[in-house]
Amino acid sequence: MEKYASLLSADACNYKEIIKKLEENGFSGLHFDVMDGHFVKNFGFNSHIIKTLRKITKLKFSIHLQIKNPEIYINDFIKAGADILTIHPFTCNNLERELRFIKANEVQTSIAIEPYVELEDIEKYLPIVDNVNILSVYPGFGKQKFIEKSFNKIKKLKNIIIEKNFSISISVDGSVKSENDIAIVECGADILIYGSSIFD
Repeated sequence: MEKYASLLSADACNYKEIIKKLEENGFSGLHFDVMDGHFVKNFGFNSHIIKTLRKITKLKFSIHLQIKNPEIYINDFIKAGADILTIHPFTCNNLERELRFIKANEVQTSIAIEPYVELEDIEKYLPIVDNVNILSVYPGFGKQKFIEKSFNKIKKLKNIIIEKNFSISISVDGSVKSENDIAIVECGADILIYGSSIFD
């Protein structure tokens, strides 16, 4: 199991100090929410900020594109230093093409599943993804309540991965905290993304 920290909840005045503490406390990576004010009603990181932070740490960078038409910007975030690049399945015209482009650039491919998206909707893409990011809250804002049905979704996805012998990790993003992180891992998650629960 790996721990990632979502910097959307961190104090932007102290990123350098915060990242150093995360490194010291065994975090494997940083998670960046990129939002355009259209796909979700909020704004987040851009490729310039991420590229700047890439210079000060060797932690893995997980970049979550919560934007419309991500194909326009995918290459920018690859160049900014992405290790994992997550896109939503219904935000681009040709999801398979974009996933193959990401993989061709030696970045891990990832699909985000919102609470209202079923696994059947994305199952055909599993052979070409490296990660599935299960959102356990609705995308866009932090400090939401963990959606309990996410546990069953994690279990179901894990069973599919095992049955079909896929090499896919499962991330869980949204209200992950000490009260539920063990249960999330027991369901089959490989990467836990912590946000306000650690920065508050």
